[in-house]
Amino acid sequence: MTGFDAAPSTTPLEVGRALVVGAGASGLAAARLLVGAGAEVTLVDERVREDADAAVAAARSTGAEVVFGRRAVEVFSPGFDLLVPSPGVPEHAEVFAAVAAAGTRVWSEPELALRRFPRRLLAVTGTNGKTSTTELLTAMCVAGGVDARACGNIGLPLSDAAAASDADATLVAELSSFQLRFTSTLAPEVAVLLNVAPDHLDWHRDLASYHAAKARIFAWQRDDQWAVASEDDAVARALRDGTGPGRPAGFSAEHPVAVGVGRQDDAGGAVLAATIDGTTQPLLSIAALAPDGGPVPVHRVANVAAAATAALLAGISPAAVTTAAVATLPGRHRFEVVATDRRGVRFVDDSKATNVHAAMASLTSAGPAVWIGGGLAKGVDLRPLGAALGDVHDAVLIGTAAGELAEVCAAAGVRAQQVPDLDTAVAVAARLAAPGETVLLAPACASFDQFDSYAQRGEVFTSAARRAAAGGATTSHPGGAR
Repeated sequence: MTGFDAAPSTTPLEVGRALVVGAGASGLAAARLLVGAGAEVTLVDERVREDADAAVAAARSTGAEVVFGRRAVEVFSPGFDLLVPSPGVPEHAEVFAAVAAAGTRVWSEPELALRRFPRRLLAVTGTNGKTSTTELLTAMCVAGGVDARACGNIGLPLSDAAAASDADATLVAELSSFQLRFTSTLAPEVAVLLNVAPDHLDWHRDLASYHAAKARIFAWQRDDQWAVASEDDAVARALRDGTGPGRPAGFSAEHPVAVGVGRQDDAGGAVLAATIDGTTQPLLSIAALAPDGGPVPVHRVANVAAAATAALLAGISPAAVTTAAVATLPGRHRFEVVATDRRGVRFVDDSKATNVHAAMASLTSAGPAVWIGGGLAKGVDLRPLGAALGDVHDAVLIGTAAGELAEVCAAAGVRAQQVPDLDTAVAVAARLAAPGETVLLAPACASFDQFDSYAQRGEVFTSAARRAAAGGATTSHPGGAR
């Protein structure tokens, strides 16, 4: 277990002039923090027009000088001694070359937040499962009597969460590779790396840069802090073991672990068991993680094991961990059963599966299925999806990646058709599904070619699925599951 001594409420930043890039939630939070710390702040966003009244008002309310409609590299000068980029600014953007030439510091918003407001930090990153695990870990901390709040990439910027919290509060932060890329002191008491698969290669220069950014969650830890990684993911393990001096721990959805939470199989069925301080004890039955009584997706087991490992290492009692794990259901659009028709066909919304790794986890958990996939590919190789299509007999594909996914399906021997939109896809998939099968939305792609967000895509799927279920489609593909 790890102890924690409350840090000072605030510390000085010694920042004279700062340029904040991006007027989204994290940029506004960073600007507010810096202005409050006495810095002279300029907030720039090339995507926002000067006549966008709401955005202008929000930006000006921070107290920063506001520059809209111009590129950051045009506004930057060597007179700035700090750059705070939003997560939307790719690491190969021109402004970073200018910043490097000037010797200007670059901090992400989480780095800035924790320099100004030292707080106890439990941090979660990974290609998939970050939000679910962060929510679970927060619930476990709260169940254990800890003043904890979820923040970071989950929606609430660390700057706002830290500013609104007491000095002895615990921040449970979801951190993206974008946010970790520009850290230089961030040291979680418990750092969790869930998994690593190719993603966001349109933001990072290459896969090595993506791996390096993820590894930074461990880079600044002390040797009395915990570095947790999936024992089922060789890349995550290697990044943990090869990065910082933190004490290694792990989790597994497949087997026991030396330190952490893993799966054990016994006569009573599969359980998650914790090994902490040299002793092992069962926490809960894996079957208890299926709120609808159906199969438990492997990624859900992994997320619970990861959150439980972090919570136990942070001093939360096993009883509180178990209570929260059972009480906290998966969030919206995360392998969520949204409808079932009279033939027993389940409609499962996993719109959050925005990359290949996440979609493969869904596909291997769904059983016999008609798969709805597609959207905007993010510069990654989609071919590995073929290995997860063993229970899929038909695919209905949408979006700009539909053609490429059709080739993946053809190589795997899966029938596929391309349709113009998600409503049509659901109607077609409902007709193709045999009784007792699943219509699975697991896009493997981003949503931005047709939707504002994965959440909007999930809501469209949910509405269409409920219409299809109410209609009780009865025509299924004569081939059934392969």
